[in-house]
Amino acid sequence: MELRFERPSTPHQYEQWAAILKRVSGDVFEVDEIEHFVESDQESAFLLATRGNEPVGCGVGRPSSIQSSLYAMVRVLPEHRRQGAGGRIYGALSSHARVLGRDSMWGRILEDDAESRRFVRDRGFREAGREYEVVLRTAAADVSGARPEGIELVSLADRPDLEPAVHEVDCEVSADVPRPEGDDFEPQPFARWREQYLEGPGAVPQAMIVALSGADVVGYTGLRRRGAISPIAENMLTAVRRQWRRRGIATALKREQISRARAAGIEQIFTTNDETNAGMRGVNARLGYRPAPTQIVVSGPLA
Repeated sequence: MELRFERPSTPHQYEQWAAILKRVSGDVFEVDEIEHFVESDQESAFLLATRGNEPVGCGVGRPSSIQSSLYAMVRVLPEHRRQGAGGRIYGALSSHARVLGRDSMWGRILEDDAESRRFVRDRGFREAGREYEVVLRTAAADVSGARPEGIELVSLADRPDLEPAVHEVDCEVSADVPRPEGDDFEPQPFARWREQYLEGPGAVPQAMIVALSGADVVGYTGLRRRGAISPIAENMLTAVRRQWRRRGIATALKREQISRARAAGIEQIFTTNDETNAGMRGVNARLGYRPAPTQIVVSGPLA
């Protein structure tokens, strides 16, 4: 039976997408959050692959901060592998990359997923780095500790006027984040940054914490839950301006965030750091984050 690609647009299709993510990658997202991603991002490709009424896999291709490369993920259910579905999805995402003027793609694979590693290796992809995912049980976290002298911590729920200044910090610090390859970094425009952090069901502005020195924003830490009532969230970028680092600000930001997240009913917080980011990995370990499966970052050519 012919493989069909559709951009998901119905509750049933969003449920199918969520089930594929859970089975293939172990990622648990609520349907409302998946719907928000798809409907609010018209620049990216979201491909649900089916045979008849049966879901086979899915693919996503999104512009990334690496101007020359598309962030892409191909997921095929185990019982449908080795039948050409993965290659078809890869080809479709490659076509989308060309439309956007990108000449390569990158993505992530679980370290223990030998079959997916073989799939990308056979298509010319190489390992570009490793990311260490960690998870925190908020109920067990110790959030005590003094904040750095002269630093005030506020949430964006209380101070939405700070959003433009926080975005400026994001643009500055994101350039320091290790990337799989290349130096052609492009910061997110304000509208895209705001959509990613502060819009839709997964937004948790009360746990988006900003560090102030007087009236100046010197750092922030972002959080997004995986659905409006999901007990799972992701700690996204934790950013401190270069001249303010090594003063305990990142730790203080994360402690406040954990406390606010716990009050919002969030039970687990995931975060990921590149293998070279020893400083933030140390901060997370001290806060009680524990190892989760390692992800391999791969980079390679279009089909």
